[in-house]
Amino acid sequence: MIPRLFEKDARAFTNFGLCPLVDCIECMVTEVRNGEYTLSLEYPRDGQFAQELKPDRIILADPADDTAAEPFRITEVSFDMNGNIDVQAEHISYQLNDVIIGKCSRNTRYPAGAWERADENKLTPNPFTFYTDMTDASQTVHQFGCDVPRSMRHLVGDTMIGLYGGELKWVKYQVNFLKNRGTNNGVKIAYTKNLTGLEYDIDISEVYTGAVAYYSNTDTYVQGTVQTIANDYSFNRVQVLNASSEFDSTPTAAQLNQYAADWLASNGNIPSVSVDVKFVPLWQTEEYKDFYGLEHVSLCDTVEVIYPPLNLDVTAKVVKTVYDVLADRYDEVVVSSIKATLADTIYDLMRDGDV
Repeated sequence: MIPRLFEKDARAFTNFGLCPLVDCIECMVTEVRNGEYTLSLEYPRDGQFAQELKPDRIILADPADDTAAEPFRITEVSFDMNGNIDVQAEHISYQLNDVIIGKCSRNTRYPAGAWERADENKLTPNPFTFYTDMTDASQTVHQFGCDVPRSMRHLVGDTMIGLYGGELKWVKYQVNFLKNRGTNNGVKIAYTKNLTGLEYDIDISEVYTGAVAYYSNTDTYVQGTVQTIANDYSFNRVQVLNASSEFDSTPTAAQLNQYAADWLASNGNIPSVSVDVKFVPLWQTEEYKDFYGLEHVSLCDTVEVIYPPLNLDVTAKVVKTVYDVLADRYDEVVVSSIKATLADTIYDLMRDGDV
């Protein structure tokens, strides 16, 4: 598509805006699962609408080949040595950084209730709406509150994701807090078919061999003892866990010990193994165009990665996309392991000496 430029106070995006950026040289949208969502644009300095590209204005552009155009607010305009204008913009959802939530006491909430609780205590206007498919019947409740003023984006992108899990999908001024944003359509990324790169990294800097939990409020403090897990490391590293928001009433030391042991079992002595898989989006090629529905993937979709040289046949998620707006096609699609999937498989192979 041709990106379109809108005035800074636009909300509807139902017309052509100020102008179509017809002379645009390059326009890329990058989105990362539960993270970055930005646009970069290159425009000739002598282009027809060069003078219209100003900070705070909004660029409307397609972020993917199966998603309607989304608004990105210009944050930076600069000039390079080639006589071109470089524009950087952030998705409109970044305005949640400007919605400040005041201190509010913690209580048990489902995701929708957590948003309502935060919105009730906003110190600045909030133009965003909220949707979630995590209903009372499908999602465990957690203690939610705000000890000090925070931005709404921090509470949604960090606090709520940390408490409830889930995946975010931003649709203009609506926050979609979803249990699973993507799907599994049986797409395979295979050696000699469409796999173009596989890189992995092992990091033990955040490996913990023990954990101790504590509970604290205005007049009560309870502390457990250090819980450990069997390991082969030369060091003992203990994680201190603040469990104050995890209990409705004052826990016993035994309950804190169980909380620490459970945390350790899930997060303990396995190194952080990051894996990036790059592949050719076959649905964009002439050969596979008739199999679009069978080969197409989007951000947060689950795919199968097959790599015989490492004896790999595992599932992983699409965690990053870079979309070429002008060409209407993906420039890059990255698949990476989420928790115990591809990374654990490679770690097991390395531990056994097979890699």
